[in-house]
Amino acid sequence: MNNTQKVLELLSNSTNYLSGEKIASEVGISRTAVWKIVKNLQDLGYPIKSKMHSGYYYKDNNKLNEFIIKKNLPTDLKNIAFELHDSLNSTNIRAKEISASQVDSQPLIIISDQQTGGYGRYGRSFSSPKTTGIYMSILLKTQSKELNPGLLTTATALAVARTIEKNLGVATQIKWVNDVLVNQKKVVGILTEAVSDIESGSINQVIIGIGINYLSDISLFPPEIQERVGTLREYVEQSHLSRNYFIAQLLGEFFALYSDYQSGDFIDEYKEKSYLIGKKVTVTQGEQRVSGIVADIDKKGRLVLQDGTILYSGEVTKVRLA
Repeated sequence: MNNTQKVLELLSNSTNYLSGEKIASEVGISRTAVWKIVKNLQDLGYPIKSKMHSGYYYKDNNKLNEFIIKKNLPTDLKNIAFELHDSLNSTNIRAKEISASQVDSQPLIIISDQQTGGYGRYGRSFSSPKTTGIYMSILLKTQSKELNPGLLTTATALAVARTIEKNLGVATQIKWVNDVLVNQKKVVGILTEAVSDIESGSINQVIIGIGINYLSDISLFPPEIQERVGTLREYVEQSHLSRNYFIAQLLGEFFALYSDYQSGDFIDEYKEKSYLIGKKVTVTQGEQRVSGIVADIDKKGRLVLQDGTILYSGEVTKVRLA
């Protein structure tokens, strides 16, 4: 960790003003060096206040900050690793690049302030404007040949829904398999991708990409999707929760579910939030289309239609009242 990171960590973790002398002593640099580092951090957008005879104080805002995120994590997650970026083509692509060169047993969280090439299912573009969204990928090591990506996606969707409801006080619905809705509009997209070991045939790593329209201005999105997407902006502005705090709460919910997600024990709660149960849907699987009334979502995360059809995967392209 360089001196700039050390200063930022001290300020991020302090609940009071820190004097330049105190910071200099802790880091082992001069007060002039502290002043220069703080000035540079302020120029980069970090919300550091300066006060004569008191020193410096960090007031969290929406500037992404690894130390603020870590400060708000549950104790058992304090050691997970982070990689934060101002801009990336895609956090999932970055996770794949890392997975090709290293296999770490510890989870890695990759977050970017902006994505220039964000994508969702079937390679569709995912609009990712800077400063306002949460664009995150979780890279996990696994040795399971029986990974159920659909079940992992449903668990992730529930974790996001829980976080929104607990912290922003707004009801959510989940559109199988990977969309979280508020007021029937998509505010969250999830994409789970597996990284396989060619020699063993096992899935040795998994990537969960999460994109959230947190403070997003929908008028800045492509016109063709503006009717379908929503934003959490109204609720965030009322609650004054920074992206850093929300990300920490989300990671807490995710890892609580991830520890036992393959049991499917969370599905009853997932079904309570289902946007589809009891409705007539059309599901597209490649060139095939299947239609029917949704009767259930089973403990493997599969969509069950009234006629007994079970769908492991697919995209719900039409939803209407039965």
